[in-house]
Amino acid sequence: MRNHPVAKQAALLPEMARSEIRSARGAFDPILQTELRGKTTKGDESYTYLQPQLKMATRLGVELKAGMDQSSGPAISREYAKIDPTTNLPVVANYQLLYAGVNVPLLRGMFTDQRRTELQKAKLVLQMNEAEQVKEINKLFLKAAKEFWSWQAAYARNQLMKKNLDLAENRLSFIRNRILGGEEKPIDSVEALVEYRRREALLKESELDLRNAVLELSNYLWDDDGNPIQLPFSMRPSEVGMERVLISSDSLGTLVRGVDELHPEVQKFRVKLQQARVERRLSAENLKPQLNVEYYPFQTYTNNKQDVVPGLFEKNYKFGLSFYSSLFLRKERGKFQLTGLKIRDAELDLKQGRRELSNQVVIAYNELENWKQLLEIQDDLVKNARWMREAEEARFEAGESSLFLVNQRERALIEAQVKQVELNAKYASAKYQLQFASGRRLW
Repeated sequence: MRNHPVAKQAALLPEMARSEIRSARGAFDPILQTELRGKTTKGDESYTYLQPQLKMATRLGVELKAGMDQSSGPAISREYAKIDPTTNLPVVANYQLLYAGVNVPLLRGMFTDQRRTELQKAKLVLQMNEAEQVKEINKLFLKAAKEFWSWQAAYARNQLMKKNLDLAENRLSFIRNRILGGEEKPIDSVEALVEYRRREALLKESELDLRNAVLELSNYLWDDDGNPIQLPFSMRPSEVGMERVLISSDSLGTLVRGVDELHPEVQKFRVKLQQARVERRLSAENLKPQLNVEYYPFQTYTNNKQDVVPGLFEKNYKFGLSFYSSLFLRKERGKFQLTGLKIRDAELDLKQGRRELSNQVVIAYNELENWKQLLEIQDDLVKNARWMREAEEARFEAGESSLFLVNQRERALIEAQVKQVELNAKYASAKYQLQFASGRRLW
């Protein structure tokens, strides 16, 4: 959880989303811009024009502005001041205008705009990435759990093969002693040796499976410095988690109902629907004409004679209207229709996703119950196979059976025990699969 590369990658997802939020909030940062222009005619300075301005957009759609217009040049009386065609402002000596005001949208942009929409979408990306993080780590833990139980099964098979090889070796020694004592036929030593060699081969296969299982499980182990850790081959797996549990129909219903709130895939579908609705609100807003009001209640003016005209809410203010509208609104109507289709598509995804994920919980539950029932059957098979082996061995020691039949009974017992080991691993893995299907965290 701390050091696996996939877990670290998943931990980056929320951080990436927070960076997007920070970037979207940058659209509301104050902006300082300055423009400086000058003109020289035949080597003589005509004028120098300076226009610093500070602007800031707010979350309400209102834009705040403050700035200064300043011009300097040869002394020219105001009555005969030249007009700069680029700014429509008089070009006079020591001309300075300070102002502050607001730009307010009355129609389009009053309730939402591109900046506010992008910020809302960025916040939704955070929710989606947090759900994706849960999903990716859950997948990692599910794979690790399956590899763990594969290791546990390989270890149990290896121990079983060691035990049965020792049994075959003891029986071979026992048969040889009886042959030397004249109690058995020499052919029985061949039968005992063949069985010994057969079990020796099975032990070699189980050792290979165990070593490979250890290597597969080691893929999930990393130290704090990001270096891979090799699981020691001498390590013994725990049997915690193999306990058989009873899951009632009420518990299954709780798991199914919890999918809608807990499953990361459902949360992602829901976020996609919210994103589509946010885009829909923006496209609906863009259907309106654009009507903005500018009002600057604060203006002070200073001319070359150093006279100052009072400004704050007194005699000087500036007021303006701007209007814009497309005549056919084809672009806006097309976008509005497209966002409606996106909402419908997201709703269908959510509906289908809920159904499939709920059914996956039931499927995982059915598999868990099936493995549990098969385990109960296999327990009986192992018990009966052991009784048959013991009875056949007793008959053999009494001289009423053959070593061949004893070996056959023992092979049947070994096969039943190996099957029991495999079913135990599948049952333990199925419990994790049920948790994964329900969307609950596995860590």
